[in-house]
Amino acid sequence: MANKKAVNYYSEAPDGGWGWLVVLSSFLSNAFMVGTIKSFGVYFPYLQEAFGQDAASTAWVSSIMGAVSLFGCLPAGALCNVFGCRAVVMTGSLLATTGLLSSMFVTSLAVMNLTAGFITGVGMSFMYTPCITTVGRYFKRRLALANGIGISGSGLGAFALPPVFQLLVDNYGWRGSLFVVAGVTLQGCVIGALLRPINLKADTQEKKNTHLADVQSSRKTNHGLIARLYDVLGLSLFKMPYFTIFNIIMMFLVVGFGIPFVHLVKHARNMGLEPQQAAFLSSVVGIADCVARIGYGWFSNLNLYALLRGFVLCSLCLGLSLMFLPFAQTYPSMVVCCLFIGASMGCLSTMTAVFLAEFCGVKRLASAVGIAFGVRGFSMLFGPPLAGYLYDVTGNYNVSFYFAGGAVLCSTFMASALEAHRTRNVQRQNFDKLGLENASRKSPSKDMVEDKDADDSKYCLIIRETSV
Repeated sequence: MANKKAVNYYSEAPDGGWGWLVVLSSFLSNAFMVGTIKSFGVYFPYLQEAFGQDAASTAWVSSIMGAVSLFGCLPAGALCNVFGCRAVVMTGSLLATTGLLSSMFVTSLAVMNLTAGFITGVGMSFMYTPCITTVGRYFKRRLALANGIGISGSGLGAFALPPVFQLLVDNYGWRGSLFVVAGVTLQGCVIGALLRPINLKADTQEKKNTHLADVQSSRKTNHGLIARLYDVLGLSLFKMPYFTIFNIIMMFLVVGFGIPFVHLVKHARNMGLEPQQAAFLSSVVGIADCVARIGYGWFSNLNLYALLRGFVLCSLCLGLSLMFLPFAQTYPSMVVCCLFIGASMGCLSTMTAVFLAEFCGVKRLASAVGIAFGVRGFSMLFGPPLAGYLYDVTGNYNVSFYFAGGAVLCSTFMASALEAHRTRNVQRQNFDKLGLENASRKSPSKDMVEDKDADDSKYCLIIRETSV
C-alpha cells in the first residue's frame, strides 16, 4: 500500500523564501495586465476615428475592459478556492489573448466592446486576483512591502507600454499592434507557473469549519444551492461593517483612477501636444505609480503612523491633483500634475490588500479580494463613459476631471470618518486593557491565570486594530 505524501503546514506565513518568486509573479502580472488596461487609452483616438463614434460611445471599450477585469475578480476568487491559483491565472491568460487577437478583425464598435472589452477583461481579472491572494498567503509581517513590490508592476507597465503602443500603432496600425499586445498577455501562462501553493495551519481550521457548515447546510435542502453559492463567493463578508464601508469608499475612489487613463491622452492632444508627448503623460503617471507603490510599501512597514491616516492624505492629494489638471496649460505643468496623480494612485493601491487582510483575515483573503475588486467595477464601467459624455457636451475635459476629483474627495471624507471611528475603538480597547492589567496586579486569581489565552487574544486584537 502506497504511503500518502505528508503535507507540511506552516504555522504562519514564512515572509520570504519562494514567496519572493510569488512577488515576482505578481509584479509581472500587474505589468502586463494592469499596464495594458491603463495604457489602452492610446488606442482611444484611433478607435474613435476608425468607427466614427463620439467620445462617450468609444470610451465604452476601455471602460468595459477595466470594469469586467474588476467584476471578474469575484468569480476569480471563488475559482481560486476550488481549482487553485495556478490554473486560474493560466486560463485567464488564454482568454485575454483570445480577446485581443479577435479584436484585430472586428468592423464595428459593438463587437469591439465584446472582444477587447468583455473577453479580454474577464481574462485579465483571472490573472490579477490569484497573484494578490497568493502574496497575502506567503507574507504577514512584510505584507505591505511585498504587496507594494508586486503591484508596482502596474506602474512600470503604465510607464513603459504607452510609448510602445504608440510606436506599434505608428508602424503597424492599431490592428496590427494588437497582435503584439496579445503576445504580451500570453506570458500569463508562465507567470501562473510561479504560484506554488502554500499550506497554512489556519487552513486546517477553515476546512473543519467548512465541513461543519456543509453538514449543517445539507440538512436545509430548501436553501442548499443558495447557501453553497453564498459560501463559495464569500458574501458573508458583507456582515463585517469595516469591509462594507471600505468597499463603498473604494467605489468613489476608483472613479478617479479610471477617467485619467482613458481620457488623459485625448485631453493632452486637444491641448496641442504631439501624440508621443501625450502618450508620455500616461507614462509619467505610470512611473510615479510604480515608485510610490514600492516606496510607500516599505515606509508603511515602519509603523510610524496609522495606515488609514496615510490613506486619507493620499486620497486628498489625488482628488486635488485631478481637479487642478485642467488648469495646467503647459507641458511641464501637466507633467507635474501627472506625477502627483500617479504617486497618489500608487500609495492608495499599495494598501488595499493590507486593509483587506486586516479586516477579513488571510483565510478569507481570496474571497475578500474578489468581492472588493468586483464591486469597484461599477465605478470603472460608468466613470469613463460619463466623462466622455461631459466632453461631448462641453467640448473639453475640464468638467470631466472636476467630476473625477470630486468623487475622490467624497471618498476622502468617508475614509476620514472611518479612521476616526477606528481610532476611537482602539483607544477604548487600550483603556479596557489597562483596567484589566491594573485589576490583575491588585488581585491575581486562578481564573485570571486560566484566562491567559483569552487575554493574549485580546492583546493581539488590539495590535491588529492599531496596525491600520
